[in-house]
Amino acid sequence: MSARRIEIVSGKHNGARAAPQIYRSPNLDTNGNRVGSAATGKPWGFADPEAKRRKRIAKYKVYTVEGRVKDSLRKGLRWIKNKCSRIVHGF
Repeated sequence: MSARRIEIVSGKHNGARAAPQIYRSPNLDTNGNRVGSAATGKPWGFADPEAKRRKRIAKYKVYTVEGRVKDSLRKGLRWIKNKCSRIVHGF
């Protein structure tokens, strides 16, 4: 397995291309294996119940906002339809 590398290349160059700068992740050794505390623990705390709860509540809030947007669009379209109907039929 090769080490992860990020190659940063500028979009501007004047004919000759400069050597790219290579950065390696600080928690990987030269063979690409994890080293240090990141290798032992679970990444990003996926097992944390509090993080799961916050994520679930955030999803509920997104669903609520989506519902409000849909409801607003329905009401707006209904208003336009009624307005056009009144103009056409002369009410």
